[in-house]
Amino acid sequence: MHLGHLNKALAKVKEHAGARSAVGRFAASLLPLLEAAAEEVRGEVVRQSRRGTGEISYLVEKTQQGEVLTERKSNSKPYRCPRRMYETLATVLASAERPLLLDEIVERMAVELMDRPADHQVRVALRLWMHVQPPLVVRNRARHSASHADQFTKKAEALWIKLRVENAK
Repeated sequence: MHLGHLNKALAKVKEHAGARSAVGRFAASLLPLLEAAAEEVRGEVVRQSRRGTGEISYLVEKTQQGEVLTERKSNSKPYRCPRRMYETLATVLASAERPLLLDEIVERMAVELMDRPADHQVRVALRLWMHVQPPLVVRNRARHSASHADQFTKKAEALWIKLRVENAK
């Protein structure tokens, strides 16, 4: 299916999903399926902002510094996480014996990288991993943990490749 047609169908379904009729209930049940299909076709992970004011998308881009995971919000500048930080973060979470606070994650990454990463760079990857389906990271009481530590680095790498390959098309 062409992305333009899929986006039109998604817009129509969203328009009717709130209605209290049989059509509204059907549209509401169809909405997650169409959103997932649109996400696959776009080759990026897209989620709604917490306030519902727009979409947030994640994709891998090539920059002068190399490949970066980019988080784009409709009304602000993009946030980026370099590949080396993404991989280091994946290793830190996979090897953690317990859920970690953001500060603990950053401290462990600083040891590995021999430099302290910026909090926003770490948060980009964490938010991506929390919002893919099924989630790769679980957050509870401000602590983060890999949902399946034994497969986490492999799944994180596969997600990176998917976002890179799909966007290269």
